[in-house]
Amino acid sequence: MNVRVLGLIVSYNAAQLPVAMRPLLISLVAAQQAGGYTAAGLAGGAAAAGMAVSAPWWSRALSRFGDRPVLLLSGALFLTTQLALAAAHGLVPVVATAALCGLCTPPLSSSLRSMLPHLVTPKALARTGAGGGDHRRAAASEAGSGRAYAVNAVANETVYIASPLWVTGWAAFAGAPAALVASALAGAAALAAGLAVTPAVPRPPVQAGPSLVALPAVRTLGSTYLAYWICMGAMWVLLPAFAAHAGAAHQAGLLVALWSIGSLAGGLALAVRGPRGAQRDRYLWLLGTLAATSLPLALPGTVPAMAVAIALFGVALAPWLATGDHLTAMAAGPRAAELYGWLTTVGQIGSAVGAALAGPLGDRYGGGPAFLLPAAALLAALAVALVRRRTLPQDEHP
Repeated sequence: MNVRVLGLIVSYNAAQLPVAMRPLLISLVAAQQAGGYTAAGLAGGAAAAGMAVSAPWWSRALSRFGDRPVLLLSGALFLTTQLALAAAHGLVPVVATAALCGLCTPPLSSSLRSMLPHLVTPKALARTGAGGGDHRRAAASEAGSGRAYAVNAVANETVYIASPLWVTGWAAFAGAPAALVASALAGAAALAAGLAVTPAVPRPPVQAGPSLVALPAVRTLGSTYLAYWICMGAMWVLLPAFAAHAGAAHQAGLLVALWSIGSLAGGLALAVRGPRGAQRDRYLWLLGTLAATSLPLALPGTVPAMAVAIALFGVALAPWLATGDHLTAMAAGPRAAELYGWLTTVGQIGSAVGAALAGPLGDRYGGGPAFLLPAAALLAALAVALVRRRTLPQDEHP
């Protein structure tokens, strides 16, 4: 992987700081400027709904107009709406501007993930030499793509580890609106840096054909992704609930950080070693590992015990997401950017469902049985993937 691709991955992930921390930022701003946490919930839901609606449209536009124009336009609109949100006061203005923020969210993830195979393939082919044959070149191409997706997953986890510290530091130093403004400007600067090194990736016009949903592989990947995000939505509610019931509400952030550190470690291992074995098989056994390591989350009664369990649960997370990204690109071909957009919508829906289901469980149990919800979601995802495994894309080499 060359320096330009690495710089692109770093800058695009850094540009997602205000997106990754949007739930926290909106909660802080709305609680202060719109009357409390009920308003925060409404504003957060409005932003999520806006992103769910617009993500497929923005991602489809990437193939039609190119990455740079779409990211430049959406990035400018996103920055404007974030600054407007920081200045808004009152329930209706805050909720309305939060919804606009969601609608204007740049398709950074869709753009980067759909670009990666095009950016690493020439380098991978050059490493094999002309005499290795088509199969060897295809294998090197897949290895290069797999490593790039792993590096992207590592960069994404790094953002989720560092961003809460950034937001809480700004909020403590200068207040919630300042934290939002600082995050918006930092994200815009990172996006500008990314656009400066974004190559003109050829995106052939998408030919008329069956809808993405008609593809069996897309239905399988979409179903497992929905179940995965039900798990994630539940976890974001249950971890703070567990910490509060354990008498250590202030340590909820520590548990989230340890979860991300475990995922970061797994992603680094995949990036260093490179992918091994068939993509489809790796997708299944990593999903099985996620499901298996989610079961012990129901056992801890103290924060130290949960710290161990949650770090272990994170280890397979980034590798599974990286493998899923690769399979998605293989399944959708030139329509990968659009499919990533639809998966963003699926993720927003799944997260909302998981959070809604986990809320009453968190209030009643705190931990213990409540964590069987994310485990059940992952087991359901595994069952779907196993039953429909033959619909998943096969590697391009024997």
